[in-house]
Amino acid sequence: MPSTNRQFHLARLPDGPLTRDCFRLAEAAIPEPKDGEVLLKARYMSVDAANRAWMQGATYRDALGAGTVMSARGVGEVVESRHPDFEAGDLAFGDLGWQEYATVPGKSLMKQPQVTPLSHLLSVYGVSGLTAYFGLREVAQAKPGDTVVISAVAGAVGTFAGQIARIMGCRTVGIAGGDEKCRWLTDELGYDAAVNYKAGPISETLKAACPDGIDAYFDNVGGEIFETALSQMKMNGRIACCGVVSTYDAASQPAHGRAASPSCSW
Repeated sequence: MPSTNRQFHLARLPDGPLTRDCFRLAEAAIPEPKDGEVLLKARYMSVDAANRAWMQGATYRDALGAGTVMSARGVGEVVESRHPDFEAGDLAFGDLGWQEYATVPGKSLMKQPQVTPLSHLLSVYGVSGLTAYFGLREVAQAKPGDTVVISAVAGAVGTFAGQIARIMGCRTVGIAGGDEKCRWLTDELGYDAAVNYKAGPISETLKAACPDGIDAYFDNVGGEIFETALSQMKMNGRIACCGVVSTYDAASQPAHGRAASPSCSW
């Protein structure tokens, strides 16, 4: 095991778009686990849109502060354990941060199975996949035959939500930025339609893709796209509010615009 722990610190809180100088590479001693803690070596780290929201204020977790290790969830391999539920070689999921080694209270970790590829623990079996699954099925209550629209559909959560909708027998419409992404959605993933929000007024292109209205909308972006989808909802339509990525680079953000959870909510 090396003698130092490489870390990325949040050097300053951004007042607009993220730039390289918001982060600083540093080195520290590898921490020793205390009673009830586990020392993990990071194997995979999840870089999510929610990480940006954490910099703007308290959400479902405390706000991030400048000068600290950048927070992130990840999967690590147990190096040393002082918790009865973990032993060396186990895999665990938790808030490890942007660093090679982390000590984490065992009670806040989730033991993980050995899968191939290991990255699936942070994607289809992880927060992205679970958010898509429960957000679409339990919050948006999508059912076969529904017209389901997903924004940021080429992103991590959106990709899974769209494919789940297709498997369920929904008419699936994705909103993404760029013709290449839209071709990928329809030609390779088999979506019924894809809307490029950068090509013309979104109100017109979404109406053309959903002439009979929208039964369920899975929102990842907020802002203008959310307002447009809202105006085209059918009676008794359902909306799962998952994220507001369109506002994450704003210098300030009203409390009602912050992401409340990595999972979906009304």
